[in-house]
Amino acid sequence: MTQVRRGRAPRSLAAAGLVLAVVAELSSAGLLGLSGWFISACAVAGAAAFSSFSYVAPSGGVRAFALARVAGNYGKRLVLHAAALRRVAAARSDLFDRAAATDPAQPDRLWSGDLLDRSMADAESAGMALIESTAPVAVTAATTAGAVIAVALATSALPAAVLAAGVVITAAIAHRTAGTARETEQSTRKALRTELVGAVDAWAEMASLGAAGELAARTTTRLTRLAAAREAAGRRRLRTALTTGLVGTATLVATLACVLDSAPDPATFVFVALLALGVPVQAGHLAHAAEARGTARAAHRRLTESAPPHAPSDTTVPAIRSWSTAQGIGFADYGLPPTALRPGRVLGATVDRGATLVVTGRSGSGKSTLLRALARSLRQSTEDHDHRPAALVVAADDYLFTGTLGSNWRLADPALTDSEVDTRLAELWLNGTGLTATTPVGPGGRQLSGGELRRVCLGRALARHPHVLIVDEPTTGLDDRTARHVLGILADLPDTTLVLALHDVPAWLERAAHVVELPLDQKEP
Repeated sequence: MTQVRRGRAPRSLAAAGLVLAVVAELSSAGLLGLSGWFISACAVAGAAAFSSFSYVAPSGGVRAFALARVAGNYGKRLVLHAAALRRVAAARSDLFDRAAATDPAQPDRLWSGDLLDRSMADAESAGMALIESTAPVAVTAATTAGAVIAVALATSALPAAVLAAGVVITAAIAHRTAGTARETEQSTRKALRTELVGAVDAWAEMASLGAAGELAARTTTRLTRLAAAREAAGRRRLRTALTTGLVGTATLVATLACVLDSAPDPATFVFVALLALGVPVQAGHLAHAAEARGTARAAHRRLTESAPPHAPSDTTVPAIRSWSTAQGIGFADYGLPPTALRPGRVLGATVDRGATLVVTGRSGSGKSTLLRALARSLRQSTEDHDHRPAALVVAADDYLFTGTLGSNWRLADPALTDSEVDTRLAELWLNGTGLTATTPVGPGGRQLSGGELRRVCLGRALARHPHVLIVDEPTTGLDDRTARHVLGILADLPDTTLVLALHDVPAWLERAAHVVELPLDQKEP
């Protein structure tokens, strides 16, 4: 598939589309010039006594140009859009290839949903540049060359040179003054959209804190910035249009002044006037093409040079040596920061497969850090033989995507039906609150309570049936009875080794699990 996507066929399709666009525009220019000449010649011939004028060949040329323009425009739309869509599809496919190739052992390099969404939009901008930027430039260049040659042949080199100079100046002004108007406006709109989503999501909390006014002021500021960006972009476009219009008018006047002495007849004068009027107008349209080109270049730069957010792992995840075998899992050589309480202390533990390892300690003792280090090490050291995850982590701040409970769980197991989801919800005691597979969770799961959100994240992880399940504070937001029920489900998982981080370990679990307690980094006051 990659060879087809990047082979000669897409490039040939784009080249064919550009050729058709040039043919269509040259036909339009030819139709305009020849029609003007034909009408003027007919008028002159009709005004002269005993004048003979053959209208057969010119009228045939007009029809030929008209047919060529219609056919060229139709073919251009079909072929250019097909080529652009292929480019967009190829760029998006490459994005998913890069995301799929990301090493799962480095969770800090994984692609987020927001990053993929922005990258998909960039892929579309880069792909559509063929229509919005490349085609207008090619058409303007071909039209200018054709018009200059026609004027030179019909009159002399001087008016042709004046016309060429005027078109070049118009194109340069359009390209220079366009700048990054669209890019600035789009970035401002994106910031406003992010602000609005956050404001709607956090409105209830901000209102309870008495900060609704400040939140509204922030949103108003973003709206004001967007309005200012749109106004500035509009002024920039207006200045460009006025400037290119003035240059086009000057080009027309100068060209006609040069033609007065060299035009053989009035019909030729009209012919040159129409070309000198139409070609600079076409060049003025390059302002939009310049904006599109700037947007496409920025999108292409982000697509090719950017990478998933990556924080230096050696500062966030300490080194650890771990193993996972048919008999169980273990870790060793996990060095704790040396303090007065634990100078140079190194931790290690081993548990049988299917058993439970509990990491406990006071807040700030490093439980979550140890779990992250263990998960990363297990992913790197364990081979996948049965398509089950080597180690799956349910973090304390795990994320739910906007949608339903069923759609979130099907991210882990696409084969899950709504009835199976409802059954598993019942096992986690979530059906009592009215939750079903079709229940919407809201942005980030905010329509669920803290305890519901925790159990839904656990249920999604259980659907993957990992070799090692690592859970940070699984009982957050749960009452004692529900917490014991959930811990019982986790401890009884078949063929899955469980690693938990708990602030308080129940007595029954402490007797059944291997417990590692982390001391604080410093003495308690």
